[in-house]
Formats: sequence, structure tokens, C-alpha cells
Amino acid sequence: MRALSNDEPPPLGRVARKRQRRIKEILRVAAEVLAEKGYYNTSLEEIADRLDLAKASLYHYFDSKEALLTACLATVAEEAITRLGAIAAGPGTAAERLRRLIIEQLQIITVEYPELSRLFLAHLEWPASVREQIADWHGRHDAIFRAVITEGVKAGELANIDVSLVRHNLTGALNFVPFWFKPGGRFSDREAFDAVADSVLLMFGVGSPPPPDQPLV
Repeated sequence: MRALSNDEPPPLGRVARKRQRRIKEILRVAAEVLAEKGYYNTSLEEIADRLDLAKASLYHYFDSKEALLTACLATVAEEAITRLGAIAAGPGTAAERLRRLIIEQLQIITVEYPELSRLFLAHLEWPASVREQIADWHGRHDAIFRAVITEGVKAGELANIDVSLVRHNLTGALNFVPFWFKPGGRFSDREAFDAVADSVLLMFGVGSPPPPDQPLV
């Protein structure tokens, strides 16, 4: 039997794994309803109905609609910030790390957490306390990209550009991908994300336009 390292948590038991799967499904369905109807038109009853779950059982996991919304957002935000931060602090040139950041971001919002990520992309009315938390997540997330882009510009790896302007263009380009790319299509996730990364990096003066080929959609 393999021994656990000091930093490695013990494996979850069967009950904990079952609870984890249930919470993941609750968050996925809740995100769908919230994105469709908005916060103030969504009820816990409707979320429970879609889950075929009694409302009392839903309260066992989340004691309020705001707590459920916050959990939906926190799940994808905190994981994205952790994973992107590790890439930004990792090896490679700034241009190489920016490319990895782009691909990782697309993997998270398009393949792994499409329903939860959509809440960040939807222009919906959220409670003030949640808006404050969203602003904090956005700030931490943007700081990761900004730091790598700034480093690349200073090192001469990226074009001498207005970092704020191009960062907004980058964000817009990546956030639109989940609306047109569907996993399981003619192109694999990696093929599509590589092509998007190559295209986006042209804004930073990296690479050259690829020859015409089949469209990704």
C-alpha cells in the first residue's frame, strides 16, 4: 500500500464521496436555473424540483439561496485562481506561460465547469454582498494575467501594447468561446483551445497568422 505524504490528504470515504457528488450536482443544476432566471426570480423550490429533491433536503446542504449562489461562484473562481496562479508562477517564458494560461482558462470554463462559469458571464442582478465577492474574484483573476502580460512586455517577448486594453480584449475573446465551442464536435478540446490560443496571441505580437483551414464551428 502506498504511504501518504505529509501534505497529501487521506482519501475520502464512501459517504464523503457520495456527499461530494451530490453537492457537485446541486451546484450544476442551481447554476443552470440561476443563469436562466436570474437570482431574484429563482427559488430554492424550483432548484429542488429539478433535482427531484425535497426542499428540506436541499436545506441540509445550503441554508439559503445566497449561500447556494456563493458556493456556485466560489467553486469555479477559487479553483481557477489556484490553477492559473500556479501556471503564472511556473517555469517558462512569459509568452509560454500566457499561452498555458489561455488554454487552462478555456479548459475550466468550457469543459470542466461550463454551467458554473456561465454565471460570471451572465449580466444578472446579484445581491450586494455577492457582487463584492465577485469583484474580488475578478480582481485576483485579472491580476494573474496582467502580471504575466506586463512581464512579457518588459522582457520584449510581447508587443509593446496597452496592457489594460489588450487584457480586456483577451478576456472578451476567451469568455465567448463557451458560446460557440461544443465538446465532442469535429475538433478535440485541445485542438480547438490550441487554435484559439494561437489566434489570441497574435494580439500580443506572438506567432503569425495560420493558413486558412476548416472552421472550428
